[in-house]
Amino acid sequence: MKNNRLVQVALAASLTLVATTAFAQGPGGPGGRGRMDPAQMMERQLTDMKDRLKLTDEQTAKVKPVLEAQMKQMAELREKYPRPEPGNPPSEEMMTAMQKMREETNTKIAAILTADQQEEFKKLSSERRGMGPGGPGGRRPPQQ
Repeated sequence: MKNNRLVQVALAASLTLVATTAFAQGPGGPGGRGRMDPAQMMERQLTDMKDRLKLTDEQTAKVKPVLEAQMKQMAELREKYPRPEPGNPPSEEMMTAMQKMREETNTKIAAILTADQQEEFKKLSSERRGMGPGGPGGRRPPQQ
C-alpha cells in the first residue's frame, strides 16, 4: 500500500513537471519559438512512456485516453485561470487544481502499469524532477 502511494507521488511529480513547464513557457516557448502544442506534448509524453516503460500496445491504448483527458482538463484550467506575467509562477489556486487533476490522472495510469513499470516510472520521474520537492523541477513552498 505504501509502495503504491509512492508510485502515485512519483507520477504526480512527473506530470507536474510536464504541465508546469508547458504553462510557464507561454506562447512560443523559450525564446518565443518552437513551442509544441498540447497535443504534441501529450504525444511526446506517451512516446516517452511507451519507450522507457516498454508499454504494450494494450497499455498504450489505455494510457492515451487518460493523457488526452488530462490535456483537455489542462486547457480548461488555462481558460479558468489567467496566465501569470512572465517570470511569475501560476497562482496557488491553479497549482492546487493542477495537483488534484494530476493525482486523478496518476491513479488511472498506475492501475495500468505493472510493478516493474511503476519502478521504472519512479526513476523517470526522479530524473525529470531533478532534486525533487523544492529543487529544480520540484514544487516549491509558497512565498511569504
